[in-house]
Amino acid sequence: METSKEQEQEEEQEEAHVFLDRTSRPTRGKRMTKLLDEELEEDELFWNQEALKDEENDVNYEEEQEVADEFDSDFDEDEPEPDEEVENDAEDRTRPKKRLIFPGKTLAKRKKKKKDLSKLEADPNDEKPAQKSGSREHHDGPDDNEGERTIRKSTRTSVIVRQAERDAIRAALQATMKPIKRKKEGEEKKMTQEEMLLEAAQTEIMNLRNLERVLAREEEVKKRAIVHKAVYSGPQIRYFSKDGSSYLEFSKGLSFLSEISTTPVPYPEKALCAVTGLPARYRDPKTGLPYATKEAFKIIRERYADENSGVQKEMDMGDLFDSLSGTGFSAKQFLPLKAKKIQNSYCD
Repeated sequence: METSKEQEQEEEQEEAHVFLDRTSRPTRGKRMTKLLDEELEEDELFWNQEALKDEENDVNYEEEQEVADEFDSDFDEDEPEPDEEVENDAEDRTRPKKRLIFPGKTLAKRKKKKKDLSKLEADPNDEKPAQKSGSREHHDGPDDNEGERTIRKSTRTSVIVRQAERDAIRAALQATMKPIKRKKEGEEKKMTQEEMLLEAAQTEIMNLRNLERVLAREEEVKKRAIVHKAVYSGPQIRYFSKDGSSYLEFSKGLSFLSEISTTPVPYPEKALCAVTGLPARYRDPKTGLPYATKEAFKIIRERYADENSGVQKEMDMGDLFDSLSGTGFSAKQFLPLKAKKIQNSYCD
């Protein structure tokens, strides 16, 4: 009984609602009311089941006895000290190892000592340690039935209280909600003639602007798309094949005789050595004369050197002539300015 009362008090504390001062809006609480209705329907369906209905004289009901706690054989033993652990190593080795238990198979359970619940249970309100009782305490069957009935009644009462609170919240929300005004069909505002003309003028201006933008974009696209390619309009020779034979077509000022000569080209004459008169195999890069042997090459170079030396003697007219003509002094007589200054200083 005490536990049921405590549960009710906790539920009431949890379900305590806090109302805040908020501005009212037309859609406030719509979803909340829908959720509350669904929850109430689910609660009613659950608690109205035949399996949950109470029967005053339940013949088939049997009280289930409380099962005592099961403890291992070494529950009362103290934990071993470090010295004792060394002695128990040999015993631990001889103990059987744990085996895996596969699903569907069971192993033999170890015998466990059973102790009475009355020995372990203690009164929480008493400060003194509980005394051991030799006899077991059995609860009567009617007392348990009465406890279960009271719990069920308390849950039902809590459900009823919740439902009443939800109804109150729903009523408060409906009172604060403003009715939504819906426009009826055919109640649209009719425009006057002046308003219609003004709107038409505005739409015309907007349409003209949009048309100008579209046309400008189309012109830009056309300009980008047009590519001016240089077309060749001069004389052409076209090659094509037809019926297993190839053809050449001359057009736009070309003819077969003008492009392809029918007369054979004469072979070039073979060069002869300038010294021996034999067919030349080489050509001197300086003079450009052909030669056939090594001796002929030496003779050509000697003649070339003699001709160049005679030209230099004819042009060598003296230092005075060179200075007047603008060629300047020779390489041997030319001195830099610094050397001239040094010579003048020594002469002084």
